[in-house]
Amino acid sequence: METCRQTVRDIEVKGKFVLMRSGLDVPLDPKLDLLDQKRVKDDTRIRDILPTLEYLIVNKAKIILAAGWCGRPKGIDPNYSMAPVAKRLELLLKERNALIHPVLIAPDCFKDKKPKSVYKNKNEVRKIVSSIKEGQVVVLENVRYDPEANADDMEFAEFFASMAEIYVNENETQNHRKEATIATTPLLIAKKKGKVVYGLKYCEVIKSIGNLKKNLIGGRKGHFVFGLCGKKIESDPGIVSKINVASELIDSMKKGDSIITGGAVSYTFMLARHYEKTMRKNLEKVKSIVSEYNKRILSEASSLKDKEKAAILTDNLQKEKSDKLKSVIGIKDDEIKSIIGNSYIRWGQEGEQIAFAYDVISKAESKGITVLLPIDHVITDSVPDKEGMLPENAKIKVIEEGIPKGWLGVSEGQKTLAVYAKAIESSFMYLQSGPYSIEDNRVEEASGADNATFAAALRCKKNGGTTIGAGGDTVARINSRKAGNSFTIITSAGGATLEIIMDQTSVGMKAVEKAWEISKKALS
Repeated sequence: METCRQTVRDIEVKGKFVLMRSGLDVPLDPKLDLLDQKRVKDDTRIRDILPTLEYLIVNKAKIILAAGWCGRPKGIDPNYSMAPVAKRLELLLKERNALIHPVLIAPDCFKDKKPKSVYKNKNEVRKIVSSIKEGQVVVLENVRYDPEANADDMEFAEFFASMAEIYVNENETQNHRKEATIATTPLLIAKKKGKVVYGLKYCEVIKSIGNLKKNLIGGRKGHFVFGLCGKKIESDPGIVSKINVASELIDSMKKGDSIITGGAVSYTFMLARHYEKTMRKNLEKVKSIVSEYNKRILSEASSLKDKEKAAILTDNLQKEKSDKLKSVIGIKDDEIKSIIGNSYIRWGQEGEQIAFAYDVISKAESKGITVLLPIDHVITDSVPDKEGMLPENAKIKVIEEGIPKGWLGVSEGQKTLAVYAKAIESSFMYLQSGPYSIEDNRVEEASGADNATFAAALRCKKNGGTTIGAGGDTVARINSRKAGNSFTIITSAGGATLEIIMDQTSVGMKAVEKAWEISKKALS
């Protein structure tokens, strides 16, 4: 795969306007004031870019921080403003004695607390950017306030390119999206003879994660364990997800390797195991239905200019696809609930998700790769909130049989975790792609999921193995349990990391490499 031929350390940045594209999609607390730095609930992604930022500050660059998007705002939603991100960044730089000038935001909402679109306020943005001093940072507002960004609009990309002489890709988390400031802006900067390079952290990710498949195929000693964990399986066409990567990785895996299903993902796999006989019998028909509807979604929905109508059409086609698959496989809603109770499954796409999970099981077992499913569960009678916390009166218990009606699984039980830990600690490489349980400490007391898996990862690492924690939820859990020492590599990127593993490149990496080629031609 392509390596980091150039980072910020390889070019002259003094006095230059540097557009640094990062992915600061951080969790925010809407209950706190817009300008309160504590509004940022987890600043891991901000901390990740600090080494590159500090290098640019020390070397007197004029830094335009395109922080990407935060959340999924529809229009200008103040709840997703980058203002608290800018404030937290300023605090972190100050704590590290790296703050020379105040951190700004463009357009400016520090005065009136009214966030605005970058693109609709181009003149104000240009004015603020042109005024920044050497070693100063200006944070650009949420790129998703402007629909042109996700549309990879050329004029939108040109506006960003017009402000900078250097483009730095330090976009660990969003590089897999074909968005204007990721896919097109670096090419435009290269065409006007500007420099395009990688940031320091993202270069580390490319070197460590990008060679994972190569390491699996090579002359390794020991087995590989993929922790296919977390809340959900993405099955939307065109989206790189854990399930795609699991299927792709199986081609590089060997007999004796393991796939561990953890968190809510495991309930979809339990259903796939239950329906495997009818899945096997109707496999070709299932594949045909998935292929037919995915083509329709990509062609019909993408042709609509009205994004809201496109989203509605996509949802309708996904539901129609899932219902057809359920009919072919013989899946009934009551039967699903009799197996997993009220445990999480993505209703509306359950047919396809069960089919995806079966495909992984079937493909893996044909190669002698073990797919580990829970044998006991920690369950509750209450639905956790978005933070993974249960209400105070929630009942929690451990069971070994099927999950009863009205209850939902929130973690694996200790018998399951003992099996998982044994696989993890004896591996030569372990990749965890999500948490094994919800966040609530009462669930951790009942299961010991985090303690067991992080301790096993630490033993693996001490035995000379490589342990990788990938994804925002994974990193948040590692941080909350203070388990950073258990991992060789920690990356807050989820989908972007998975894409590098699967394709050994990403949209952002391709853009950087294409920009290098443009620069070469300009010099020749």
